[in-house]
Amino acid sequence: MLNIVKLRNELAYEPETGLFKWLQSGSGRRADLVAGCVKGKGSNIWRRIVFDQQEYTSGQLAWVFMEGVLPDFIIDHIDQDPLNDKWMNLRRGDKCIVQRNAKKSSRNKTGITGVKWHKTSSKYHAFIGIGGKQKYLGSSADFFEVVCIRKKAEIQYNYSPKHGL
Repeated sequence: MLNIVKLRNELAYEPETGLFKWLQSGSGRRADLVAGCVKGKGSNIWRRIVFDQQEYTSGQLAWVFMEGVLPDFIIDHIDQDPLNDKWMNLRRGDKCIVQRNAKKSSRNKTGITGVKWHKTSSKYHAFIGIGGKQKYLGSSADFFEVVCIRKKAEIQYNYSPKHGL
């Protein structure tokens, strides 16, 4: 169980910069230095901070400082930078929200997320993820037309403007 009072006595969070700093030196930490370290797994990176022998993401701890509770949901970074923990850049997320803010897949061949070339029909097909399921939006031999169909759906389903970049 996270002791929030103890956390606030040992660690400082600056909402404008998103940085965490230790208030006191001790056990592998130095006062006034940025807390935590950057970890990564594949293309996924995050800042981790160990407090009371428990590992937390910096986004989780920012939420604790600002809202007073440890979140039981994903913390989404609006600008897609997992190291930017400015309070204005954080929001409550779930798998759908995170998906709507995702970068373009490295396997994408058309350059536009949700647009695929279908060899058999010789047309481009547009799809979008809604509620964990893929929805077919339409098709055309005209690439620009299919991209417009996809972009219209992104607006309709409240996808981030940075989705697929």
